[in-house]
Amino acid sequence: MSLSLSCHPDPISGSEPLPSPTAYQHEIIRDLHWLIYSPSLMKLPDDQSSDWLFDQTAIAERLSKLDENPLPLINALRQQAKFRLGYYFEDLIRIYIQTFIQPTDLQCNIQVSRDKATVGEYDFLMALQEDINIHLEAAVKFYLCTAEDPDNCVLEDFIGPNRSDRLDKKWQRLNDHQMRLSHTDAGKDRATSLGLLPEKHSLLLRGYLFYPYAHWLDYQSPAPISPDHLKGWWLRAADVESLGAQYQYVMLMKPRWLALAVCGFQETLSCSELIERTNDTTTPKLIARLKFDPSDEQWHELDRGFIVPDGWNLKR
Repeated sequence: MSLSLSCHPDPISGSEPLPSPTAYQHEIIRDLHWLIYSPSLMKLPDDQSSDWLFDQTAIAERLSKLDENPLPLINALRQQAKFRLGYYFEDLIRIYIQTFIQPTDLQCNIQVSRDKATVGEYDFLMALQEDINIHLEAAVKFYLCTAEDPDNCVLEDFIGPNRSDRLDKKWQRLNDHQMRLSHTDAGKDRATSLGLLPEKHSLLLRGYLFYPYAHWLDYQSPAPISPDHLKGWWLRAADVESLGAQYQYVMLMKPRWLALAVCGFQETLSCSELIERTNDTTTPKLIARLKFDPSDEQWHELDRGFIVPDGWNLKR
């Protein structure tokens, strides 16, 4: 069963929600919660799965403790993580590993060079307390499905919002290059020099796939996309009115693309305000559709999607 992006059951979704992160007051804790509980974007073989990372005890209690004083975590973020999602995602993983896994050694973003030319980079190399060295590769990706037939789409149909990225190409590079870096002479030498030549390779791949709004819950995604991946929708700016005047909305700015949105009313937009804000958009905008929860008097995400310019080119 595919997951919607909702923690509140609603007729517009119709699929199982993520565990609710709304018990946590701070966004960085909700994002850690999302990292732990969101499903893999792709179905991975057992020997590449990163599920072992999250096989920890008392996660909710430990997150609650961190939520009491998140400032050390916020201060641990790199400057670039404040506006670049890739940096933020990597920093979340580093924080999680340091806090929950506590390896004896952890190295991040290790450049691999040969003859003064960069040939690759390890995202994470770590030594566990069980004397196991692990290479962890990580990515968070967002792709829009451009196939018109819900029963007939392929990996090539999934393209990034800026149209410079494509799921099939990213998947091939992850498997043929990034995950195999330690099998190259340069990669092996670099890891060995750190005392971290890996015996195990894991891939942590999170993200969302967005489908044409009219039938976004009906799409049958091709293998090896995980059947449990997170789904959203996309539509053109001219069609925003079809999202519904009975909801409020919020525009999600990077790096606020991970955890389910929780907003006060002052942050939200009505449908008419959303139309006005996106009518002349020149770049895709990520939007969350919201519903009011009287239990905490906050607006909570039901689902999310991209509003793209009317002339957005769907050709790959």
